[in-house]
Amino acid sequence: MAYSINSKRIATNTIALYIRLGITMIISFITARVTLKQLGVDDYGLNNLVGSIVSMFSFINGSMGTAVARFYNIEIGKKNEERLGRVYGVGLYLHIIVAAITLLLAEIFAIFFLHKMNIPEERMQAAQVVFQISIISMALNIINVPNAALLRAREMFSQTAVVDIVQALLRLGVLYLLVLSSYDKLITYSLLNFGITLFYVSTITIMARRFKESHNRPMRDKELIKQMLSFISMLIVTVLAQLLKTKGLVILVNLFFGLAINAAYAVASQVSHFVHTFVANFKSPIVPQMMQSWGAGDKKAMHKIINMGTKVTFLLMLMITIPIIFESQFVLRIWLGTPPEHSAYLVTLVLIFINISSFTYFQYQGVHATGKVVAQQIWMSAAYVANILIIYIVFKLGASFEAALYVNMFVSAFQAGVNLFYAHKTYDYDIRRFIKEILLPCLMTVGLIVVVMLIITHFMQPSVIRFFVVLLLSELMIFSSGYFFILDKVEKEQVMRFVRGMLKRKGSHKTIGQ
Repeated sequence: MAYSINSKRIATNTIALYIRLGITMIISFITARVTLKQLGVDDYGLNNLVGSIVSMFSFINGSMGTAVARFYNIEIGKKNEERLGRVYGVGLYLHIIVAAITLLLAEIFAIFFLHKMNIPEERMQAAQVVFQISIISMALNIINVPNAALLRAREMFSQTAVVDIVQALLRLGVLYLLVLSSYDKLITYSLLNFGITLFYVSTITIMARRFKESHNRPMRDKELIKQMLSFISMLIVTVLAQLLKTKGLVILVNLFFGLAINAAYAVASQVSHFVHTFVANFKSPIVPQMMQSWGAGDKKAMHKIINMGTKVTFLLMLMITIPIIFESQFVLRIWLGTPPEHSAYLVTLVLIFINISSFTYFQYQGVHATGKVVAQQIWMSAAYVANILIIYIVFKLGASFEAALYVNMFVSAFQAGVNLFYAHKTYDYDIRRFIKEILLPCLMTVGLIVVVMLIITHFMQPSVIRFFVVLLLSELMIFSSGYFFILDKVEKEQVMRFVRGMLKRKGSHKTIGQ
């Protein structure tokens, strides 16, 4: 069955997600500062502590959402509406069970362990109230996962972006009410945020109800449950291994080098999170069509989507990371004033690592589409565990703190190889073509840009002028290199068609306004 790639929908959804990103980031910056001021340092820290504890109980949530979305996309690709409805019903059934188990475990923790945390006695009651509100919110979000995943599979990114923006604006309203409140501000803050959770869950549920498969009730289908749990179990193993790697690195850095280097790593992690969020807004709209093309049995379309996604993601990554890499010290001074020592160097290494680790993202997701994930996930999990063990060994042998990121780069390159191997094995992905048409042109582009940037930064002193020279020249080189050397003829036509469409739309708006 031939699958028709909807490039216009991908582009529209991507723009909507970037608009959401810009608005929510600004609002998040404002809310963080005001919340800290209103709650005070102790209650702000207490709120974060409770939030961190609750998040520990919901780590399974992301894996289940990924799994349900994968099964949705496959059935949408096959145009099997009856089976799609059963996937929704089974997904809802499993998430209700997970929500109930999570609630039970969280309540056991609240009874036996919460009072043992380092919380002042006079704030223990507030902590208990906030904890109860938080776990109820978490349970509602878990049950809502099948609806949210359905909207992603149905490519309703523009609509959900509006909901996220409204949710962010409501958080500003929460701050206003928090300023006016004379009651315990921490409890007030939690109750108001619970109201936002109810709004979000209700809105997503109503939006999902427009699709008839969401009218199905929770159901038990032993065969489908077995398939979904098999898929989910492997993802959970990988998530746990990745968690061990990321949290273990923080602990090892603290043990070997102390809090000062921890602070530098924290800054690098924040920059990493921003870059991941930026690029995820492009990745997310592509994955549903990639998986649906597999469900439709059109491997050619699937390979085309994967290659296009890899190229454009690489170019987007360069556009945001190259200026930061070569002007990291300047950017951190503008952002933080006096950044922790070594943070600029660590930011540079982290950004290089991110470019390597994300390069075969779509090949990785392609394996998920096939459902044959066991061997791939075993290798990925083993690599994460090996990563932290190697870091411990090199630290023990006297290596400096930046050695951890060099290890990360090496392991990520290995994982990229694993992704390509299983992409070829599970859906006949052409590795030779990947090397010739994607990898080599991308490496040549990076080499050319790096040489030019090194020349500029060598002959110009750090300044605002140099920053803008690096920014403008790097963006121009990335755009031109991508268009002339990386994108193929069809991809160039799609880019130009999209640009012309946006300009035409803008022109029509002007005409109407006049």
